[in-house]
Amino acid sequence: MPPPAQILRKETGTGRGRATVTLEMLREWQRLGEQGIDEAGGLDSVARQYGVASSALKNYLRADGTLMKRAEDRLNPPGTEVTIEMLREWQHLGEQGIDEAGGLDGVARQYGVASAVLKVYLRADGTLTKRAEDRLNPPGKEVTLEMLREWQHLGKQGIGKAGGLDGVARRYGVASSTLKHYLRSDGMLTKSAEDRLNPPGTDITLEMLREWQRLGKQGMDEAGGLDGVAGQYGVASSALKYYLRADGTLAKPAEDRLNPPGTDITLAMLREWQRLGKQGIGQAGGLDGVARKYGVVSKTLKNYLRADGTLTKPAEDRLTPSGTEVTLEMLREWQRLGKQGMDEAGGLDGVARQYGVASSALKNYLRADGTLKKRAEDRLNPPGGEVTLEMLREWQRLGEQGIGKAGGLDGVARQYGVASGALRNYLRVDGTLTKRAEDRLRKDGAGPM
Repeated sequence: MPPPAQILRKETGTGRGRATVTLEMLREWQRLGEQGIDEAGGLDSVARQYGVASSALKNYLRADGTLMKRAEDRLNPPGTEVTIEMLREWQHLGEQGIDEAGGLDGVARQYGVASAVLKVYLRADGTLTKRAEDRLNPPGKEVTLEMLREWQHLGKQGIGKAGGLDGVARRYGVASSTLKHYLRSDGMLTKSAEDRLNPPGTDITLEMLREWQRLGKQGMDEAGGLDGVAGQYGVASSALKYYLRADGTLAKPAEDRLNPPGTDITLAMLREWQRLGKQGIGQAGGLDGVARKYGVVSKTLKNYLRADGTLTKPAEDRLTPSGTEVTLEMLREWQRLGKQGMDEAGGLDGVARQYGVASSALKNYLRADGTLKKRAEDRLNPPGGEVTLEMLREWQRLGEQGIGKAGGLDGVARQYGVASGALRNYLRVDGTLTKRAEDRLRKDGAGPM
C-alpha cells in the first residue's frame, strides 16, 4: 500500500501543534476534496501536516472534503449579496451547468458568495428554491382565468416541453409555488383551478358517473376523448377530468361518490378475493375493477387485497382470528416440506391457507426456502437436548460429503434430534469441527482426528 500523500506543512510560527488556521489553509483545504483527504490519511493526518490541532481543523473541514459554514463565512464574509442578476443567471444554468462549474460549491466560488447562502436559492438539480422564485416573482402577480384556460390545454407533454411546472411558471411570470396551487405535473388542474373556471352550480350527477363507468376506453375514444365526453354531457372538460381518466377508469372522487364510506367488506368477500390470484385480478381490470365489481371503495379494498393477489395482514387476521395455534404436528410437517413443497403449495401464504393459520404467524416459524426458524427448532427441540461427546465423534467422521447426504447441517440436526442452532456451535458446513467441539473432545482425552 503506498504511503499517504504528503502535504507541504505550512510554517506559521505559532509554536508546536498550535498553529492558527489561516485563510491560505482554508483555500488549500477547499481544493483537497475527499480523495485528497483520503490520500493524506484522513482529517487527523491533514491536521498534523498543517501543524494545527485536529479539533480546530474539524471546525472548518468535513471528511467528505466540503468546508463547514464557519470556513465559508471566513472565505466569503457576510455582505456579499445575492443579486437578482445572479438569480437570473443561476436560473439558466441547469444541472449540467452546475456540474461543469464543480457543483453548488463551485458555482458559489465562481460568483464569490458563501456556498451556504447560494444553497438558500439554488438546488443541485438546477432548479431555484421558493425563496429565489419569490424574489424573481414578488407576490402580487395574479393567476388569471385566461392563464388557467391556457394551462388546461397544455397537457403533460406541453408541460414537459416548457421545462416542467417551473418552466411554465417562468413563461407566465408567476411564482412556481403559486402555479402549483392550480396545475399538477400531469397536466391536470387542481380543484382550486376547476372551482375558479367552473363556479359551483354545474353539477356532475351520480347518473353521469354510472354511465361514464360503463364507457371504457373504447367508448371514450369513440366520443372523441375526455373533451368529447364533456361536450356530449354538457359539462366542463376540467370538471369531467376530476372524475374520469383517459383510460376510461373512474378517479377516486368518482368512486367515493358511487360507493360512500360505509359499504362493509365481508368475510365472504375476503374468501373470494383470496381465490382470485393475480390473473383473476387482471381479468377484472385490476384492483379498481375488483372494487367496482363488489361495489366497495377501491381504497378500502386495497387495505385487504394486494395487486399480486395476496391478502394483507388485516385480511388474514379477519379470516384467521388470533387463537388458531401453530402446533408441534404442523411444525413437523412443515419441516418435511422443503422448498419444492412450499412452491407447490403457493409459497408461505399458500401453506398458511392450507393449514388455516395466519400467514404472519406461520412466518414466525418457517422461511421461504423451506427451513425452520430458530423459534420452530426450539419448540421441536426444547433446550436441554444435549450435544453428547458421542455425537461429536460421529460428526467428526461425517465430512462434507456426509453432511451433504444428510441434507446439510439442518438435516444432520434433525437426524440427531438436536436444534440446528446448537449443532452449528460444534460443526461447520465443510465437515470440520469448531474450536468448541475440539476443546470438549480434548478435555475428554480424545483429541480431534
